[in-house]
Amino acid sequence: MNAGAESRGGARPRVPMTGGVSGATFLLGNILCWAAVPVLLRYLTHSIDAWTANGFRYPMAAVLYWPILIVAWRSGRLNRRLIVRCLVPSFLAFGGQVLWALAPYYLPASAIGFFMRFALVFTLAGAMLVFPDEKKLLSLSSFYVGLVPCVAGFFAMSVSKVQFDAEVTPVGIGIILLCSVFFGFYGVSIRYFLHGIHPLVGFGVVSNVVSIGTIAAMLMVGRYEDLAVVTDRDWMVLVGSSVLGIALGHYFLYSAVARLGAAISSAAQTLIPFLTALLAARVLGESMSMLEWCAGITMVLGAAALLRAQNRLVAKS
Repeated sequence: MNAGAESRGGARPRVPMTGGVSGATFLLGNILCWAAVPVLLRYLTHSIDAWTANGFRYPMAAVLYWPILIVAWRSGRLNRRLIVRCLVPSFLAFGGQVLWALAPYYLPASAIGFFMRFALVFTLAGAMLVFPDEKKLLSLSSFYVGLVPCVAGFFAMSVSKVQFDAEVTPVGIGIILLCSVFFGFYGVSIRYFLHGIHPLVGFGVVSNVVSIGTIAAMLMVGRYEDLAVVTDRDWMVLVGSSVLGIALGHYFLYSAVARLGAAISSAAQTLIPFLTALLAARVLGESMSMLEWCAGITMVLGAAALLRAQNRLVAKS
Protein backbone atom coordinates (compact mmCIF):
# COMPACT_ATOMS: atom_id res chain seq x y z
CA MET A 1 0.00 0.00 0.00
CA ASN A 2 1.14 3.53 -0.67
CA ALA A 3 1.89 5.42 2.51
CA GLY A 4 -0.40 8.26 1.54
CA ALA A 5 -3.30 6.05 0.49
CA GLU A 6 -5.42 6.74 3.54
CA SER A 7 -4.51 10.36 3.91
CA ARG A 8 -7.19 12.27 2.09
CA GLY A 9 -10.61 12.15 0.51
CA GLY A 10 -10.80 15.59 -1.10
CA ALA A 11 -8.23 17.72 0.69
CA ARG A 12 -5.39 16.21 2.65
CA PRO A 13 -5.82 16.69 6.41
CA ARG A 14 -2.81 17.96 8.29
CA VAL A 15 -1.12 15.18 10.21
CA PRO A 16 0.20 16.06 13.64
CA MET A 17 3.84 15.05 13.96
CA THR A 18 4.30 13.54 17.40
CA GLY A 19 7.68 11.88 17.46
CA GLY A 20 10.66 11.80 15.12
CA VAL A 21 12.55 8.94 16.76
CA SER A 22 9.49 6.74 17.32
CA GLY A 23 8.23 7.58 13.84
CA ALA A 24 11.54 6.58 12.27
CA THR A 25 11.45 3.33 14.25
CA PHE A 26 7.97 2.47 13.01
CA LEU A 27 8.95 3.41 9.45
CA LEU A 28 12.03 1.19 9.59
CA GLY A 29 9.84 -1.64 10.88
CA ASN A 30 7.45 -1.20 7.96
CA ILE A 31 10.27 -1.16 5.40
CA LEU A 32 11.90 -4.30 6.82
CA CYS A 33 8.58 -6.16 7.04
CA TRP A 34 7.50 -5.41 3.49
CA ALA A 35 10.96 -5.99 2.05
CA ALA A 36 11.02 -9.50 3.50
CA VAL A 37 7.58 -10.65 2.33
CA PRO A 38 8.35 -11.35 -1.37
CA VAL A 39 11.34 -13.43 -0.27
CA LEU A 40 9.26 -15.41 2.22
CA LEU A 41 6.49 -16.03 -0.31
CA ARG A 42 8.98 -17.08 -2.98
CA TYR A 43 10.51 -19.51 -0.50
CA LEU A 44 7.11 -21.13 0.10
CA THR A 45 6.44 -21.84 -3.58
CA HIS A 46 8.12 -25.24 -3.28
CA SER A 47 5.69 -26.53 -0.66
CA ILE A 48 2.37 -24.73 -0.84
CA ASP A 49 0.14 -23.24 -3.55
CA ALA A 50 -0.80 -19.57 -3.74
CA TRP A 51 -4.48 -20.08 -2.91
CA THR A 52 -3.70 -22.02 0.26
CA ALA A 53 -1.05 -19.52 1.31
CA ASN A 54 -3.56 -16.69 0.87
CA GLY A 55 -6.31 -18.62 2.64
CA PHE A 56 -4.10 -19.01 5.69
CA ARG A 57 -2.04 -15.82 5.76
CA TYR A 58 -4.73 -13.17 5.41
CA PRO A 59 -7.25 -14.55 7.94
CA MET A 60 -4.48 -15.08 10.48
CA ALA A 61 -3.48 -11.44 10.25
CA ALA A 62 -7.11 -10.28 10.20
CA VAL A 63 -7.81 -12.04 13.50
CA LEU A 64 -5.14 -9.90 15.15
CA TYR A 65 -7.31 -6.85 14.41
CA TRP A 66 -10.35 -8.25 16.21
CA PRO A 67 -9.59 -6.47 19.53
CA ILE A 68 -9.46 -3.14 17.67
CA LEU A 69 -12.74 -3.87 15.90
CA ILE A 70 -14.45 -4.96 19.12
CA VAL A 71 -13.48 -1.70 20.83
CA ALA A 72 -14.60 0.27 17.75
CA TRP A 73 -17.95 -1.55 17.69
CA ARG A 74 -18.60 -0.91 21.37
CA SER A 75 -17.71 2.77 20.98
CA GLY A 76 -19.98 3.16 17.97
CA ARG A 77 -17.17 3.90 15.48
CA LEU A 78 -17.78 0.57 13.72
CA ASN A 79 -21.27 0.01 12.33
CA ARG A 80 -23.06 -1.40 9.31
CA ARG A 81 -22.63 1.82 7.36
CA LEU A 82 -18.84 1.65 7.75
CA ILE A 83 -18.81 -1.99 6.66
CA VAL A 84 -20.69 -1.02 3.48
CA ARG A 85 -18.16 1.75 2.85
CA CYS A 86 -15.41 -0.86 3.06
CA LEU A 87 -16.84 -3.10 0.34
CA VAL A 88 -15.20 -1.44 -2.68
CA PRO A 89 -11.75 -1.21 -1.01
CA SER A 90 -12.17 -4.83 0.06
CA PHE A 91 -12.93 -5.96 -3.50
CA LEU A 92 -9.84 -4.18 -4.84
CA ALA A 93 -7.70 -5.45 -1.96
CA PHE A 94 -8.89 -9.01 -2.61
CA GLY A 95 -8.02 -8.81 -6.31
CA GLY A 96 -4.60 -7.36 -5.52
CA GLN A 97 -3.96 -9.95 -2.82
CA VAL A 98 -4.81 -12.87 -5.11
CA LEU A 99 -2.39 -11.60 -7.76
CA TRP A 100 0.25 -10.75 -5.15
CA ALA A 101 0.13 -14.34 -3.88
CA LEU A 102 0.42 -15.72 -7.43
CA ALA A 103 3.35 -13.47 -8.41
CA PRO A 104 6.12 -15.44 -6.58
CA TYR A 105 5.23 -18.54 -8.62
CA TYR A 106 6.04 -16.68 -11.83
CA LEU A 107 8.65 -14.06 -10.86
CA PRO A 108 11.78 -13.83 -8.70
CA ALA A 109 11.32 -12.01 -5.40
CA SER A 110 13.83 -9.33 -6.39
CA ALA A 111 11.84 -8.47 -9.53
CA ILE A 112 8.56 -8.33 -7.59
CA GLY A 113 9.98 -5.70 -5.27
CA PHE A 114 10.84 -3.38 -8.15
CA PHE A 115 7.75 -4.11 -10.24
CA MET A 116 5.41 -3.14 -7.40
CA ARG A 117 6.75 0.43 -7.46
CA PHE A 118 4.73 0.71 -10.68
CA ALA A 119 1.49 0.64 -8.65
CA LEU A 120 2.05 4.33 -7.94
CA VAL A 121 1.28 5.12 -11.59
CA PHE A 122 -2.19 3.61 -11.20
CA THR A 123 -2.68 5.28 -7.82
CA LEU A 124 -2.15 8.67 -9.43
CA ALA A 125 -4.23 7.74 -12.49
CA GLY A 126 -7.11 6.67 -10.27
CA ALA A 127 -6.78 9.80 -8.16
CA MET A 128 -7.06 11.95 -11.27
CA LEU A 129 -10.29 10.17 -12.20
CA VAL A 130 -11.86 10.50 -8.75
CA PHE A 131 -10.46 13.77 -7.37
CA PRO A 132 -10.67 16.74 -9.77
CA ASP A 133 -7.82 18.60 -8.02
CA GLU A 134 -5.44 15.76 -8.82
CA LYS A 135 -5.75 16.54 -12.55
CA LYS A 136 -3.50 19.53 -11.90
CA LEU A 137 -0.65 17.00 -11.86
CA LEU A 138 -0.90 16.93 -15.64
CA SER A 139 0.27 20.55 -15.74
CA LEU A 140 3.44 19.87 -13.72
CA SER A 141 6.59 19.05 -15.68
CA SER A 142 7.84 17.06 -12.68
CA PHE A 143 4.94 14.64 -13.20
CA TYR A 144 6.25 13.66 -16.64
CA VAL A 145 9.82 13.61 -15.34
CA GLY A 146 8.64 10.81 -13.05
CA LEU A 147 6.13 9.09 -15.33
CA VAL A 148 8.45 8.49 -18.29
CA PRO A 149 11.30 6.75 -16.41
CA CYS A 150 8.84 4.77 -14.28
CA VAL A 151 7.09 3.35 -17.36
CA ALA A 152 10.37 2.89 -19.24
CA GLY A 153 11.93 1.07 -16.30
CA PHE A 154 8.96 -1.27 -16.00
CA PHE A 155 9.06 -2.26 -19.66
CA ALA A 156 12.87 -2.56 -19.70
CA MET A 157 12.81 -4.95 -16.75
CA SER A 158 9.88 -6.87 -18.24
CA VAL A 159 11.68 -7.41 -21.56
CA SER A 160 14.92 -8.33 -19.82
CA LYS A 161 13.25 -10.87 -17.56
CA VAL A 162 11.28 -12.56 -20.34
CA GLN A 163 14.30 -12.75 -22.66
CA PHE A 164 17.01 -13.81 -20.23
CA ASP A 165 15.24 -15.59 -17.37
CA ALA A 166 13.77 -18.94 -18.37
CA GLU A 167 11.43 -18.95 -15.35
CA VAL A 168 9.77 -15.67 -16.30
CA THR A 169 6.99 -15.61 -18.91
CA PRO A 170 4.64 -12.89 -20.15
CA VAL A 171 2.04 -14.42 -17.81
CA GLY A 172 4.15 -13.43 -14.82
CA ILE A 173 4.54 -9.89 -16.14
CA GLY A 174 0.78 -9.69 -16.71
CA ILE A 175 0.09 -10.86 -13.15
CA ILE A 176 2.33 -8.26 -11.54
CA LEU A 177 1.00 -5.52 -13.84
CA LEU A 178 -2.61 -6.35 -12.97
CA CYS A 179 -1.60 -6.59 -9.31
CA SER A 180 -0.26 -3.04 -9.57
CA VAL A 181 -3.59 -1.91 -11.05
CA PHE A 182 -5.61 -3.40 -8.20
CA PHE A 183 -3.36 -2.11 -5.43
CA GLY A 184 -3.03 1.27 -7.12
CA PHE A 185 -6.79 1.76 -7.25
CA TYR A 186 -7.12 0.21 -3.78
CA GLY A 187 -5.18 3.14 -2.38
CA VAL A 188 -7.46 5.59 -4.14
CA SER A 189 -10.57 3.78 -2.89
CA ILE A 190 -9.38 4.12 0.70
CA ARG A 191 -9.01 7.86 0.25
CA TYR A 192 -12.46 8.10 -1.32
CA PHE A 193 -14.57 5.71 0.76
CA LEU A 194 -12.81 5.72 4.14
CA HIS A 195 -11.92 9.39 4.54
CA GLY A 196 -12.16 10.31 8.24
CA ILE A 197 -12.06 6.68 9.40
CA HIS A 198 -9.23 5.60 11.68
CA PRO A 199 -6.91 3.60 9.40
CA LEU A 200 -6.53 0.68 11.81
CA VAL A 201 -10.31 0.33 12.05
CA GLY A 202 -10.69 0.67 8.29
CA PHE A 203 -7.98 -1.86 7.53
CA GLY A 204 -9.32 -4.17 10.24
CA VAL A 205 -12.68 -4.29 8.47
CA VAL A 206 -11.13 -4.60 5.00
CA SER A 207 -8.77 -7.39 6.07
CA ASN A 208 -11.61 -9.43 7.56
CA VAL A 209 -13.82 -9.00 4.48
CA VAL A 210 -10.90 -9.98 2.24
CA SER A 211 -10.30 -13.01 4.47
CA ILE A 212 -13.74 -14.34 3.61
CA GLY A 213 -12.73 -14.29 -0.05
CA THR A 214 -9.31 -15.85 0.48
CA ILE A 215 -10.77 -18.68 2.57
CA ALA A 216 -13.46 -19.36 -0.04
CA ALA A 217 -10.86 -19.39 -2.83
CA MET A 218 -8.65 -21.77 -0.85
CA LEU A 219 -11.53 -24.18 -0.27
CA MET A 220 -12.53 -24.08 -3.95
CA VAL A 221 -9.20 -24.32 -5.78
CA GLY A 222 -6.44 -24.60 -3.17
CA ARG A 223 -4.61 -27.70 -2.02
CA TYR A 224 -5.17 -26.93 1.63
CA GLU A 225 -4.50 -30.55 2.58
CA ASP A 226 -0.80 -29.78 1.97
CA LEU A 227 -0.82 -27.80 5.22
CA ALA A 228 -0.85 -31.10 7.08
CA VAL A 229 2.51 -32.16 5.63
CA VAL A 230 4.56 -28.96 5.41
CA THR A 231 7.70 -28.81 7.52
CA ASP A 232 8.04 -26.88 10.76
CA ARG A 233 10.31 -24.42 8.99
CA ASP A 234 7.71 -23.82 6.28
CA TRP A 235 5.09 -23.22 8.97
CA MET A 236 7.36 -20.62 10.56
CA VAL A 237 7.84 -18.89 7.21
CA LEU A 238 4.09 -18.99 6.49
CA VAL A 239 3.17 -17.52 9.87
CA GLY A 240 6.00 -15.01 9.68
CA SER A 241 4.91 -13.78 6.25
CA SER A 242 1.41 -13.20 7.60
CA VAL A 243 2.46 -11.33 10.73
CA LEU A 244 5.17 -9.28 9.03
CA GLY A 245 3.46 -8.53 5.74
CA ILE A 246 -0.11 -7.94 6.80
CA ALA A 247 -0.51 -7.35 10.54
CA LEU A 248 2.70 -5.63 11.64
CA GLY A 249 3.55 -4.10 8.26
CA HIS A 250 0.33 -2.09 8.14
CA TYR A 251 0.44 -1.18 11.83
CA PHE A 252 4.00 0.13 11.47
CA LEU A 253 3.05 2.10 8.37
CA TYR A 254 0.02 3.79 9.95
CA SER A 255 2.04 4.63 13.06
CA ALA A 256 4.85 6.09 10.95
CA VAL A 257 2.45 8.21 8.90
CA ALA A 258 0.87 9.58 12.10
CA ARG A 259 4.29 10.67 13.37
CA LEU A 260 6.19 11.63 10.22
CA GLY A 261 3.55 12.30 7.60
CA ALA A 262 2.68 10.52 4.37
CA ALA A 263 5.32 12.27 2.24
CA ILE A 264 8.32 11.12 4.27
CA SER A 265 6.88 7.62 4.72
CA SER A 266 6.21 7.21 0.99
CA ALA A 267 9.67 8.46 0.07
CA ALA A 268 11.37 6.07 2.50
CA GLN A 269 9.48 3.13 1.00
CA THR A 270 11.56 3.48 -2.16
CA LEU A 271 14.20 1.54 -0.20
CA ILE A 272 12.00 -1.57 -0.10
CA PRO A 273 12.85 -3.09 -3.52
CA PHE A 274 16.59 -2.71 -2.88
CA LEU A 275 16.33 -4.48 0.47
CA THR A 276 14.16 -7.18 -1.11
CA ALA A 277 16.81 -7.74 -3.79
CA LEU A 278 19.54 -8.02 -1.16
CA LEU A 279 17.49 -10.46 0.93
CA ALA A 280 16.61 -12.51 -2.14
CA ALA A 281 20.28 -12.75 -3.07
CA ARG A 282 21.21 -13.83 0.44
CA VAL A 283 18.35 -16.24 1.17
CA LEU A 284 17.30 -17.51 -2.26
CA GLY A 285 20.49 -17.05 -4.26
CA GLU A 286 18.76 -14.77 -6.76
CA SER A 287 20.78 -12.36 -8.87
CA MET A 288 19.96 -9.46 -11.15
CA SER A 289 21.79 -8.46 -14.31
CA MET A 290 23.21 -4.99 -14.78
CA LEU A 291 20.36 -4.19 -17.18
CA GLU A 292 17.80 -5.26 -14.60
CA TRP A 293 19.45 -3.17 -11.89
CA CYS A 294 19.43 -0.16 -14.21
CA ALA A 295 15.78 -0.75 -15.10
CA GLY A 296 14.82 -1.19 -11.46
CA ILE A 297 16.66 1.92 -10.33
CA THR A 298 15.08 3.90 -13.18
CA MET A 299 11.65 2.72 -12.07
CA VAL A 300 12.28 3.66 -8.45
CA LEU A 301 13.65 7.09 -9.36
CA GLY A 302 10.60 7.68 -11.54
CA ALA A 303 8.27 6.69 -8.71
CA ALA A 304 10.13 9.02 -6.35
CA ALA A 305 9.72 11.88 -8.83
CA LEU A 306 5.99 11.14 -9.11
CA LEU A 307 5.67 11.28 -5.33
CA ARG A 308 7.52 14.58 -5.31
CA ALA A 309 5.18 15.98 -7.96
CA GLN A 310 2.14 14.90 -5.95
CA ASN A 311 3.56 16.41 -2.76
CA ARG A 312 4.22 19.69 -4.56
CA LEU A 313 0.61 19.73 -5.73
CA VAL A 314 -0.63 19.10 -2.16
CA ALA A 315 1.61 21.88 -0.82
CA LYS A 316 0.06 24.35 -3.28
CA SER A 317 -3.54 23.37 -2.51
